[in-house]
Amino acid sequence: MLPDLTNAVPKVHPVSRGIEPDDPMNLHAVEVDGDPQVMLQMLVEEYARMGFGLDELMNLSRQPFYQGLHGLWQLYGEAGLRRQLGAILSRCGVFRAKVWEATPPVSEQLLQIGDRAQLERNHHA
Repeated sequence: MLPDLTNAVPKVHPVSRGIEPDDPMNLHAVEVDGDPQVMLQMLVEEYARMGFGLDELMNLSRQPFYQGLHGLWQLYGEAGLRRQLGAILSRCGVFRAKVWEATPPVSEQLLQIGDRAQLERNHHA
């Protein structure tokens, strides 16, 4: 049996689709069924790879703008979420990096790079 195509709309890739006033292309979070513990594990690991530790994650969880973490904060409460975050972070760790630029050492002696045999001949000459 063939599908009813009377109300079919042609497929248009989002890149080539024009922007319409009633479609601001904003992302909106919606709740879906699932395991909140799995969601918490995934969020914590992702943020930990970006360098977020326990205090930063707790601060994010209190912000309604971060709907996933905020919903978990509402579900588990302040103390419960802090305890779970600590346990997850102790297993996966937090990625930390320090970057600094070292000044090259100033050397009065120039080093000639070249053929070793040629350098030895010049040295013994």
